[in-house]
Amino acid sequence: MDELSPYDRATVGLWRRSYTELTEQPEHRQLAEAGMHAVLARLRRWRDPHALFAAYEADTAADFALVRSLLPSDISEEMVWRVREAAFYLRWLELTDSAG
Repeated sequence: MDELSPYDRATVGLWRRSYTELTEQPEHRQLAEAGMHAVLARLRRWRDPHALFAAYEADTAADFALVRSLLPSDISEEMVWRVREAAFYLRWLELTDSAG
């Protein structure tokens, strides 16, 4: 992470917080995890960690539609954002091998 700009480090921190918050909440956890993994599957087309930052800024509508298709209709917009951000964190971990 040392080679990242302060903005990119903050973005990864946001992704990590969303992942932590989602995995610690029992309500809708299974559905949230399903949404995370659905978005994660889409993110696997990016093989460069730095490409994730560009992907995060683009194609949000498709990611949100995918998440909304798996979560209850009364779910908050904040939860939809968190699910997407958590998926980006999971892909970040895969690409940077920083799970440990």
